[in-house]
Amino acid sequence: MHNTLELHGKESGQIWHRKGAGKHGLLVTVLHSIFNVADVPLKTVHFLQAGFDRNGERLLAVDQRGNVYVFDLIRNKFELVHRTGTSCTAVAFNLRNPSEFLIGMPDFTVKCFDADKKEFVAWLKGHTTPVKEISVDSNGDFCITTSAEIAFLWELKTFERKRKLTITNKNDVCLYRAFFCPVSNYILTCFRDDSILVWDARNLEFKYQLAVPEKNPPFYRAFAVTNDGGILVCGGKSSYLQIWNLETHKLMKIIELPKVIKEIKEMAFLSESFDGGSHKIIAMLCQDGILRFADIETCRDLFQIGHENDLIHHFLLSSNGKFCSCTLVSGQLHIYDLASTWKELNRAPSPIVRTLRSNDDCHNDTNSQITCSKGSTTARSSKSGATSSTNTITTNKLAIKKRSHSASDRLQLKQHYATRISDKTSISSSIVDQSAFRNLPEGLNFKKLYKILRFYGEYPSKYRAFIWRCLLRLPENHAAYAALVEKGGHSTFAKLQEQYPLKSRKLLRIMQRVLSALAHWSSIFGETDFLPLLSFPFIKLFENNQLICFEVIATVVFNWCQLWFMYFPNPPVNVLGIVNKFENFTGLREKDKIILTMQTKFKRSNLLQDFNY
Repeated sequence: MHNTLELHGKESGQIWHRKGAGKHGLLVTVLHSIFNVADVPLKTVHFLQAGFDRNGERLLAVDQRGNVYVFDLIRNKFELVHRTGTSCTAVAFNLRNPSEFLIGMPDFTVKCFDADKKEFVAWLKGHTTPVKEISVDSNGDFCITTSAEIAFLWELKTFERKRKLTITNKNDVCLYRAFFCPVSNYILTCFRDDSILVWDARNLEFKYQLAVPEKNPPFYRAFAVTNDGGILVCGGKSSYLQIWNLETHKLMKIIELPKVIKEIKEMAFLSESFDGGSHKIIAMLCQDGILRFADIETCRDLFQIGHENDLIHHFLLSSNGKFCSCTLVSGQLHIYDLASTWKELNRAPSPIVRTLRSNDDCHNDTNSQITCSKGSTTARSSKSGATSSTNTITTNKLAIKKRSHSASDRLQLKQHYATRISDKTSISSSIVDQSAFRNLPEGLNFKKLYKILRFYGEYPSKYRAFIWRCLLRLPENHAAYAALVEKGGHSTFAKLQEQYPLKSRKLLRIMQRVLSALAHWSSIFGETDFLPLLSFPFIKLFENNQLICFEVIATVVFNWCQLWFMYFPNPPVNVLGIVNKFENFTGLREKDKIILTMQTKFKRSNLLQDFNY
């Protein structure tokens, strides 16, 4: 059950007494009511604006009476830091100085305050209409204040106005948004006529314009950019999302939304600590006051926040993707813990069929009946009536009192285990095939995918990552991988650039992070020399999703590379022996000039040569 915080008569205190998330991760509901003499609430002071700091750990919220509160979601504390006396039009809390924040005032000015010292810092003047947005660059050194007619570029060290963007034809064109693009620090300006212009933040030099189609105007009203500055998503008064590539300046994809969505008011990407800034989950505030989360890569609706009684007026996501603040139409402020929401969504479903066991069955070690296929030898099916049937697998445990050392006993024991493994493989393989048919997303057919792979040897490059992600049925355990990433870089891969020089620094950072996570997951990976070469193709393919990349590599190593570590740190002689026999049988060494050249150059045995190659 979630918590409720009433701010009436309070200037500081705890946000919650006992942390617990409600539906969809609702952490706390913040109220500011006005009571009469009999302590009966008369009305609610509405919250208007909110903003997270650069770390995504503190939330600044302003109500219609000008009360400015700071909620520390990590330390579980809140404090009233300032009283402006009037309502505000815009807020920014992600400046370089973590204690300073900007507030757009009703008199068309912007004021800067210090939350720790509770002092007035600066006063920014120049606008003739209310300021509706304040955008701060990634370094926190500059900000853009935007109104309907003009946009100013300010330097936050001296609070000096550097540049000005004005609109000459004010009747036909209205400036909707002007904000910084991450990484490149370009400025994106969006107008009422759907034109999107990109400028250089240093000198406001015009760079390029996105070619929006003129026949069918999209009516852009909401925009979202990924943290790597590569993707721009636009939406508005239509049921379509248009995805642009800011590097090529071309339209990549158009996503049709459900019919219930007729307009998108606000949008923002959900950040994840291991996606490298290339986000795929977007949050959309629609005309019905519902906040919907969707995956733009798989075009799948994930979950939604809000309902008819709690319509959302404005929302904001923290930079770390852990928290979400929603300002409701009723004036309340809802704070959501998105980490608990993802944990609930990624929870494995409970088994459908279970067996009711008695106490006598629990103490019986010789014969036990279970409903799963692990460790089983024989299967029998029992039908109940003509409507349903349940498969029950019986296992018999082999009791060995003392280890046998004779040749006949070892041969008999080997044949016994070989029979068990073959039976287990035949049973589990059929179950895997059936589950593959069931668990694939709509539109994918296991038999057709199998035939395509057998005939062409690969899947189309455009859908290759998505198909393999579905076929491998990865768990997508966000919490486990985040715990490995938080351990930091592994010392083995600190100088990875010297061994494997890569032109792309982004790919190098991703490679170091994934390899370090593998080394933290199992210490043996920190001592293997071939792991970077083995992992690089997967890292190159899944560089936009490090979690999927990690789980794919772990799946491949766990299922197909177990025998490589049998004689570690020595070469895997068992595997190399098979390769050596294959090469001698097919004459591969004589046919492959590279292998033959390396063998004659280093003058080593076939086994060691295969291992080094």
